[in-house]
Amino acid sequence: MNTKLLAVTGNPVLHSLSPVLMNSAGCENYFRLCAETADEAIRTFKQLGLQGLNVTAPFKKDVIKYLDFLTENAKKAEAVNCIFYSSDKKLCGDNTDIKGVELSLKLYPQFLQQKKMLVIGSGGATPAVIIAGQNLGLNVTVTARNINALENLKQRFGVLTADIKNIGTFVNDFPVIVQALPSGVKVFEPEILTSEHLILDANYKNSIFEIPAQKIGYKFLSGKNWLVNQAVPAFENFTGEKISPEIMYEALKNYQFNFQGRIALTGFMGVGKTTAGKKFAELTGYRFIDSDDEIEKQEGMKISQIFAEKGEEYFRKVETEFLKSLSKEKNILLSCGGGMVKTAENRKLLRENFLNLWLYAPVEYCLDGLDISNRPLLQCENPVEKAREMFLSRVPFYAGGAYAVINVENLNRQQIAEKIYEQVSKTFKI
Repeated sequence: MNTKLLAVTGNPVLHSLSPVLMNSAGCENYFRLCAETADEAIRTFKQLGLQGLNVTAPFKKDVIKYLDFLTENAKKAEAVNCIFYSSDKKLCGDNTDIKGVELSLKLYPQFLQQKKMLVIGSGGATPAVIIAGQNLGLNVTVTARNINALENLKQRFGVLTADIKNIGTFVNDFPVIVQALPSGVKVFEPEILTSEHLILDANYKNSIFEIPAQKIGYKFLSGKNWLVNQAVPAFENFTGEKISPEIMYEALKNYQFNFQGRIALTGFMGVGKTTAGKKFAELTGYRFIDSDDEIEKQEGMKISQIFAEKGEEYFRKVETEFLKSLSKEKNILLSCGGGMVKTAENRKLLRENFLNLWLYAPVEYCLDGLDISNRPLLQCENPVEKAREMFLSRVPFYAGGAYAVINVENLNRQQIAEKIYEQVSKTFKI
């Protein structure tokens, strides 16, 4: 197991499959980092002491100004999708999307021999595809509706361009075709392709080319191939280790996450889980549940009394049974006690049964205005220093149980609730 703290960021990012790939490779403390701007993403990255960060839209260009060094591929693409520290502690940016395309196309080397590739689309993914093709020694032609974008790509990369209105007349001239258009967009009928073609569709699912490929016999690569093959060099950047792509392919094939209307909020005491959770419930109609309150009712005593009389181990076991009791509930928001993530079983239950969001803020923010009289672990001579020690010791636990982290520093409770709602509603229907 690799114990480094790693994440993927973007806006939105809750849909990202990167944690599935990296978790399968042994990076258990890899999660999604929700952010509204690249500045917020990098700030959270540094505050949490992350060792690596994958970057997706719309931050791939914006993060560059925060980096000390760019690889040649990142320089060419003028975009970064992988941030990591060098051996001399420099913050480096790479573009493994390029390597992802290269590795994908190399799965069928026979189609590369004619040295011709057609790229369809001129959006954010296109530069990486062009560079990959040129790195493989291919002559690249680009076609798209946006004439200005085509001209820019021609000037920037020296590619040929073609009028997309006539694509039906020239698409068969290219043994290698990469479609970099939004899902469902069709600019030619797949049936005109032959067994002499290889097509890579940047989309993960519902590709218009997948089913016809089975009938016609052309080779088809989906966005999942690209996704896995860009994750392999990213993993190597993060860990310095090699990984077989087959491990990631298998994880992707077996992955299922069906949002069932169960949201959990984890995070340090005082971060706002309870008050923001109640406001979120008001926004959505979800039923709000506070784990500490419910356990106090169940046990007939305060948390501090449970700790004093029965010990922390007993309390954590009660938390585990409580989590299990909620595993089939729907449309609930659970505010978790600050230490719930300390046990492996609780983290597993949170990962498997909830959309578990780690609310993060610096310890000073969390302690501001917090009544520590019912906080048994802070009953000491220097509660602030104790809180810092506790938080740092729990960071890997929060990370290991989190679906995603949300930085709530300097937000009031209403703003936290709205930020949670905004992030979740972008991906899941609530």
